[in-house]
Amino acid sequence: MRRINIETRLSELRNAIAYSRNEGKIMSIGEGICCNQEIAAWLRVLEDEHMEPKYVVSESINEKITTINNCIDKENWVRPEII
Repeated sequence: MRRINIETRLSELRNAIAYSRNEGKIMSIGEGICCNQEIAAWLRVLEDEHMEPKYVVSESINEKITTINNCIDKENWVRPEII
């Protein structure tokens, strides 16, 4: 069950970064970097499930992530594939 939650969180973070970059510039570059730091922390947890993430974004950034993911759901937006 925890793996599903981690993968969901990773998807939320990646979607927020991509949407902000491609559609609305909602997050600053620094906020995107913070999201990438949390992604890296969760990827380490996936390697060793006994770990807890050593970094999570602030509440204000998390609110932006939630807002962006709500927009994504409403618009049926799909993150572009990176080649």
